Amino acid sequence: MSIKNNIYNLLDSLKNKLPDSFNFDLFKILYLLFFLIIYISNQHSVEKKIREISRLEKEVEELRTDYITLNNNYMFSRKETEILKRVKSLKLKSSKLPPEKITVEE
Repeated sequence: MSIKNNIYNLLDSLKNKLPDSFNFDLFKILYLLFFLIIYISNQHSVEKKIREISRLEKEVEELRTDYITLNNNYMFSRKETEILKRVKSLKLKSSKLPPEKITVEE
């Protein structure tokens, strides 16, 4: 038997069990099934997007904490005392004189 015959046999058996006022048409059923399939596929795609958004939010949070940590380390390393510790091996010392402004007149 072909698929078409199987569908018609199924519809005939359903027609016998349902009241006569219930109008069964193959196109109506196919129409309903078409939209049902679209609805299900839409739900799956939405769930997939939600999982992807959740994963990306976690990644952004991790990158944000890395950025804050690196920025704090950088700011700490720019302190004068930290710079003096690093240049101590080069035998450099901090100046006791305040900086002077140099102006050039033209």
